[in-house]
Amino acid sequence: MKIIAIANQKGGCGKTTTAINLSACLGRKNQRVLLLDMDPQGHASLGLGQQTSELSGLYEVINNETCLSDVILPATQQGLDLIPSTISLAAAEHLLSCMPERDRLLGMLLEQVENDYDYVIIDCPPSLGLLSINALLAADQVIMPVEMSLFSLDGIHRLRETIDMISAQYDLNIPFTLLPTMVDLRTRLTREFLEHIENNYKPEEISDIHIHHTVRLKEAVCNGTPIIDYAPNSIAANDYDQLADEVIAGTDRLATEELGMQIERMEQLKEGIPEDNWVQHNPLQQVILNYQRSSGDIQIAGDFNGWIPDKDVETHVSNDRLQKIFNIEPGRYEYRIIVDGVWQHDPNNPKQVENEIGGSNSLLQI
Repeated sequence: MKIIAIANQKGGCGKTTTAINLSACLGRKNQRVLLLDMDPQGHASLGLGQQTSELSGLYEVINNETCLSDVILPATQQGLDLIPSTISLAAAEHLLSCMPERDRLLGMLLEQVENDYDYVIIDCPPSLGLLSINALLAADQVIMPVEMSLFSLDGIHRLRETIDMISAQYDLNIPFTLLPTMVDLRTRLTREFLEHIENNYKPEEISDIHIHHTVRLKEAVCNGTPIIDYAPNSIAANDYDQLADEVIAGTDRLATEELGMQIERMEQLKEGIPEDNWVQHNPLQQVILNYQRSSGDIQIAGDFNGWIPDKDVETHVSNDRLQKIFNIEPGRYEYRIIVDGVWQHDPNNPKQVENEIGGSNSLLQI
C-alpha cells in the first residue's frame, strides 16, 4: 500500500480537486484506493457527492469512539472508498496534542488497512498543524499542486522546508512532486511561472503532467462527480488519467529498484560480505567545467562539496585550458568559483540565482 499526501497550505491551488480526481482515475485502473479527507471543511467528501454532517469520521477514530474500518464509506466510485471529514475534525489538533504518539498516529491507524488497498490518497488540511504532520510522516510521497501564482509558490517553499525539517528529525526520505495546476499556456505569466519552477527544482521533483485550466473541473465538483465521469473527453480528464499512470509507473519503478536491491543484498550475504561493506550504487554523473588557464588560480565550491574550495574536485591543465572535474548525483546545485582568492559567480555560466549575502551563485542542473 502506497500512501500519497496531497498538500499545499495555500488554498485554491487544486489540492482537493487533485485528491478527488487522482483517486478516481486510479480506481478506474483497477487499483484499490482509499481517499482520506483530512480537511475539516470536508470538500473532498462533498466533491464525491457525500453529505457527511451526520457521519463519524477520523476524529471519532482518534478519540477511540469507533474503529477505522467502521468509518470507511465503500465504493463511492469505482475502486474508490472514502474516509469522510466532518466538522468535528477541527478539534483533532487539540486532541492529538495530548497523545504520546501524536505525530505518528495516522500512520499507525493506516497499518490496519494496508492489505486492503493499493493506494491511500490523503487530502491534507490547508495548514501545517498536527494533522498535516501526521499525513506527511505517514506518506511515501507528497504531491504539491501549485497554481500559477506567487502565493502558491510561497506555499510550496514553506511546505518543502517543513518536509526537510521532518525528514531530518525522523531520519526519513519523503520524496515530493510539484504538480502544476490551472495551467493556461496562452498566457505569458503561466510560461514564466513554469520556467521559474524548472529553474529552481530538480527535474525529478516536477511532474511531467500539467493540469490545464478548464471550467469543467469546477462543474464536476459542483456535480459531486470526478471529472473522469462528468466530462471524460475533457482535457482535464486526460490530465488526471495521465497523472494516475505516472503514479502507477513510479510505484512500479520503486518496487523494481527495491527488488533489485534485495537481490543484491542476498547475493552479497551469500558471498559472506559483511553488511558494512556492501556495495551501494549511486547514479553519479561526471561534470567538467572549462576555463582559460590565464584567468588565474581557480577553485570550485558549491553545495555539492560543502562549499569547501576544490573538495572532491580534480584539476586538469592542458595547454591554455583548465578543467575542473567532479562527480555528483543528478539534481540542482548552486556553486561559485574562487579566482585568486576572490569568490564570484561563474562568468561562463549564464544561469544564476541570488544568494543570502546579496550576490549571485551560479546554477548547475544535472
